Amino acid sequence: MSLNIAVLASGRGSNLEAILDAIAQGKLDAKVQLVLVNVAGAGAVDIASKHGVATAVVPNAGLSRQEHEEKVVAELKKHQLDFIVLAGYMRVLSPNLLSHFKDNRGFFKVINIHPSLLPSFPGIRGYEEAYEYGVKIAGVTVHLVDEKVDHGPILAQATFTRSPDDTLESFKARGLKIEHELFPQVLQSIAQDGVSFFPRLKDAKTELTENKGTDRETARR
Repeated sequence: MSLNIAVLASGRGSNLEAILDAIAQGKLDAKVQLVLVNVAGAGAVDIASKHGVATAVVPNAGLSRQEHEEKVVAELKKHQLDFIVLAGYMRVLSPNLLSHFKDNRGFFKVINIHPSLLPSFPGIRGYEEAYEYGVKIAGVTVHLVDEKVDHGPILAQATFTRSPDDTLESFKARGLKIEHELFPQVLQSIAQDGVSFFPRLKDAKTELTENKGTDRETARR
């Protein structure tokens, strides 16, 4: 089926652009009904406008979380949506907001992309923490959102190898390239076959603890 989605973003919108380009190229059977941002002047608005997609700017500054989310829900409810897609949206969604978008199996119809191999390195500094920790294999996770931060059921993961001469910027750039490839692919898989889950990995730090007798480097991700 063709997916009707809304994309929430806070910044430049590179993942949004990857999704819209995939739709334009016939690689993703979906329609972006709305791009909603919480930061006035976010680049995602320009990208949406270039593709003829409706936008809504709902700033959170000066509002309580409840007040802001009521405005967000009101905008989203104007559209018939199959999923909400988080593409660099720098706000944690409360259980109250999520409750408006639940499927008949009890999962929330909200999809996020995170710059690490979850459950390792949740939070806003995924690439930075993985780089500082010294992982040899890094990656990207696409998952359904739940009430915990960067935690819900995993839909897909993709990896890349850290190079010996990597800087943080080159490390992040390779990860971002994979994000742009993986996100549209996962959405297309959902459009074709529905939602399927990917086995959850152990946390890198937990695995190191459980493998004290092994080579520390091979235990790292």
